[in-house]
Amino acid sequence: MLPRMPCIRTRPLVASSAAAAFAFLITSCSNEVELARPDVAPVVLHEAASPTDNDATDGGRISEVRGRVLLGELGCTGCHDADASEIEHRSGPDLHTVGARVYADYLTRFLASPHAIDPGTTMPDLLRHLDPEAARTTATALSHYLRSFAPTSPQASANDEQAAQRGQALFDTIGCRTCHPTSERRLLPQPKYSTKTLADFLLAPHEVRPDGRMPSMALSPAEAFDLAAFLLSGSEDAGGPVEPIDPSPIEPELVDDGRRAFASLGCSHCHALSDPQRPDSAAAKPLRDLQPGKGCLSNTTGTWPHYHLTPSQTRDIQNALANIDRPLAGEARVQQLMASRNCFVCHRRGDLDLISAHEDNFSTLDATIGQDGRVPPTLTGVGGKLQESWLHNTIGHGQKERPYLVTRMPGFGDEFATKLTAALTAVDEVPDVKVTAKPKNRKEAEAVKKLGRELVGDKGMNCITCHYFAGEKAGAMGAIDLVHSTGKRLRPEWFSAFLRNPFEFKPITLMPEFYPNGKSTRPEIADGDPQRQIDAMWHYLAAGRNVGKPPGMRYPPIELEVTDQAVMLRRSVRDTGKRGISVGYPGGVNLTFDAEKLGLNQIWWGRFVDARPVWTGQGSGQANVLSRQRSLLANGPAFARIEASQPWPTQTRRDRGDRFFGYELDQQKRPTFRYTADKVTVEDKPEQVVGDGKTILQRTMTLSGEGPPLQFLAARHKQIEGIDERTFRVGKHLHIKTGDHPATVQTFNGEQELRVQITLDQSPTTVVLNYSWHQEEK
Repeated sequence: MLPRMPCIRTRPLVASSAAAAFAFLITSCSNEVELARPDVAPVVLHEAASPTDNDATDGGRISEVRGRVLLGELGCTGCHDADASEIEHRSGPDLHTVGARVYADYLTRFLASPHAIDPGTTMPDLLRHLDPEAARTTATALSHYLRSFAPTSPQASANDEQAAQRGQALFDTIGCRTCHPTSERRLLPQPKYSTKTLADFLLAPHEVRPDGRMPSMALSPAEAFDLAAFLLSGSEDAGGPVEPIDPSPIEPELVDDGRRAFASLGCSHCHALSDPQRPDSAAAKPLRDLQPGKGCLSNTTGTWPHYHLTPSQTRDIQNALANIDRPLAGEARVQQLMASRNCFVCHRRGDLDLISAHEDNFSTLDATIGQDGRVPPTLTGVGGKLQESWLHNTIGHGQKERPYLVTRMPGFGDEFATKLTAALTAVDEVPDVKVTAKPKNRKEAEAVKKLGRELVGDKGMNCITCHYFAGEKAGAMGAIDLVHSTGKRLRPEWFSAFLRNPFEFKPITLMPEFYPNGKSTRPEIADGDPQRQIDAMWHYLAAGRNVGKPPGMRYPPIELEVTDQAVMLRRSVRDTGKRGISVGYPGGVNLTFDAEKLGLNQIWWGRFVDARPVWTGQGSGQANVLSRQRSLLANGPAFARIEASQPWPTQTRRDRGDRFFGYELDQQKRPTFRYTADKVTVEDKPEQVVGDGKTILQRTMTLSGEGPPLQFLAARHKQIEGIDERTFRVGKHLHIKTGDHPATVQTFNGEQELRVQITLDQSPTTVVLNYSWHQEEK
């Protein structure tokens, strides 16, 4: 193991108050750029290694690894060919849309002196060798050139204080602060982004920065907006955001000048920007031919890019160049890759522990799990623990396997995931403990899973007391899900070795030791044979979500009871999507209205629902209907303007432009649903009617609008038949009376449809349907 390898540290999102020590002056003017260029080194690495580490064998290797990371992070390999040295090149942002993302005034100022506008940036100062007037002229031309690809400038918006407060809470908890550690933010005299363009970047950072340094945090659009509002809100003493200066019109002559400058300065070496009219940029020497103290490494002003490297950064780069033809391998390669993406600020690996200083930044949703429920997992041995496909997907796209962690595992893209997965699996050994293959004989295989089910349950090893099982929680603790995290995630060898000795892998784990000194704590099960027991648990858990629940997972229902008022549940229920609205009425009749498809899609008599699946187990299940006296009606839009002989349309309500306006409740808490159907407004009120000891559902729909007649789909079933002119039997038990409007039964694709034709006029049209349940069979 290489000790004290420093990690990447991302600089503050905007300059902190400490940056004021780097004296620089910005004079705001729409037509001029007056900048004093500060000497601010690019912020890339923690200086965590000792000052003399380049003199020792391990220390020199650490310095070399740091130097290779610097060569990638500073974009050196964009200009200088690295051959097979495996430098992780950091390409610049995609500039095709920079004119629409970034305010024009900021763009010009940044190009003129990037270190003054953004102290610590890895963008070099390309115009330092020019006199101030020439630098202003070139920066302006480059800005016009880049804006010509996306001439629509960002539109400023008012600051949303409530969104900014929500954004700060996100910034402080989901992981932003671990990479951008400062809480102080200094408002730049001219802002860079609008709230919208910054939110768009946060939603899909890899579209702008395809190298994946800024990972995808799996934000929702609302979260991205809140974060953007916070990041652009400015400090209290700054008085809020400063309005951007209106951009000057794009001038063709300046565009041409900028095109030539883009080529001559070598911008295309780091930034992909398609332009067949632009000359090619000159090639630079390969990395192996660079001389210490020359060009970019001289820290002097010249026609080369200026970074103002610190002495230690220069030393690290020189150590890397001295061995540039020797690719990194083993743990050094892992450290290089992990450092390039700042992995060490969240994860320990081996002796590398760089998160202790900021552990307080991590929080949990379940304090019962202890440190494992708060701090992201160690990456020690992870290549021998996780299956390659899972490891690749986790690195590339993030994971939510530990929902109790507030800090999110972000995604760095598939290209980087391929490299880091290969490096980790090449270094980390798979434990030399086998899991016996599942028997090929079906009965024997089922017997193995049955044994595993017994061991996982409350009469065996009682794993369910501490772990989720297929999204459900049986005990007080909710550690990582046994079903989701086993078969496709873990290597079976690691699973077996971990169960035999968990403290070898995680010394402070809360996981109990089931096999002390190699002997099972359940000797009465499978003759106490550890191999048989572990094999059985693996094959049982690896079977996936459809495996039978272990003993101890049976819970009493959380029944919603209906008394003298209606009861509503706005969650997913059986046979209905996430926008289901279930209503239980006094008298024992119940229904579900699908607010996404705009239709009453099922009705039942008797008890209402069991809400336990949506109120426990992370709320990911479906509420259960507590009656067998249930009938499905129609799945899809309820209204359509079609001929009776035409099939029912399959368009979604969004495709049709229909809208759901919510509902109003009467004194008995009964809803009237409001929505549109083909430009007709519908007020849909179901209510119970009790008489002769029976409860029926009476549904009154009031339609306001004009146009051709509408067809209403009252039910779809394999068997629908007319009892009389206005009464129809759906299946064996449901009767529907269609009232004053004519109804027909049509057959399409082996199913029958009960359709009601509704003629519209200038006054509201009322449709009344009665639904009743008849136990007698035909």
